[in-house]
Amino acid sequence: MSGERPVFMVDAMLGNLAKKLRFLGYDSTYFSSIDDEKLIKIAESQKRILLTKDQQLIDIAKKQGIDAIRIQGDDEIEQIAQINTIVKLAKLEFNTNKARCSLCNSILEPIEKHRIIGKVPEEILERVEEFWVCKGCKKIYWEGSHFEKLQKFVSELNDRLQ
Repeated sequence: MSGERPVFMVDAMLGNLAKKLRFLGYDSTYFSSIDDEKLIKIAESQKRILLTKDQQLIDIAKKQGIDAIRIQGDDEIEQIAQINTIVKLAKLEFNTNKARCSLCNSILEPIEKHRIIGKVPEEILERVEEFWVCKGCKKIYWEGSHFEKLQKFVSELNDRLQ
């Protein structure tokens, strides 16, 4: 698997893993419902590494020359560790300026506070200064309690990978 930053095609049964990879800044295509044939076509045409729990799907992908990783278990830290053993991931960090949208996988970009008035709860505007907007679906992000949970996740993940 090449030395460039990997991009992933995530099987429908691994939605939470796709979200975590996106927050870590990895381009991770995911559909909650997609048939195997379409999944394989997208992975092949976009040169994505297929992540799946389905051994049959792995076998089909490999026959077609598609890089694929069989994910085992339900623990997301362990799942990312499995990916890391095959595809060396860059230093894992949750950095809002590098994260991708958890919903649509698009890039986040900073947005001025005055441009989101009326789009986020008033109490958030009062206590938060930095905001990001998804270039694709326009979802607004800020560093709230979910940010602290993600930082803890990344810390535990990095401890596991050392």
